[in-house]
Amino acid sequence: MNRLFLLGSAALGLATVASPAMAESLNVTGTVAPYCNVNLANVSSGTASIAMVGTQQVANLRLSCNAASGTKLVVSVKNGDLLSNANGRINYGLELKSPQDASFVIAEHDTDPVGGENNLFFTRSRSGYTQAVATGIPLELWLNMNVAVDQNQAPGSTNFPANAAPAGNYVEVFSFTATSV
Repeated sequence: MNRLFLLGSAALGLATVASPAMAESLNVTGTVAPYCNVNLANVSSGTASIAMVGTQQVANLRLSCNAASGTKLVVSVKNGDLLSNANGRINYGLELKSPQDASFVIAEHDTDPVGGENNLFFTRSRSGYTQAVATGIPLELWLNMNVAVDQNQAPGSTNFPANAAPAGNYVEVFSFTATSV
């Protein structure tokens, strides 16, 4: 019996030595989809109400972009003033705060219809990838309702100071677009 065991062990040993060596490899790949977006963080309906006095925060936004080339943010305003359906206008100053990345700051700026940084839109950009922007950084939209009446008003409309405007609803539309640089 011992002999049989020894013969079996020897045969097994020879079989193990005689088998060819095998190597295995595994390549794992993955793709990260590109994205650039800016979302309203605290205004779910896309509508915000403001008081017609002082400087006030209107909305919180979140900007995120994972482009290797960088991020471009465009903030557009439709009219440059708050408009009523009776051709009344209220001038305001727009400010965009960016607590985590100064590249996206828009200092307070009067957005009158014939002015504005690039005539009703503002562009800010940051070159190159940053993990903070890829993860998402907060932005804050502020309006100053104490801006003086704009002398460059649009023909056919009357520009009122915010604290002395006729009763009614006044509306402005802001658009935010994020793309790669």
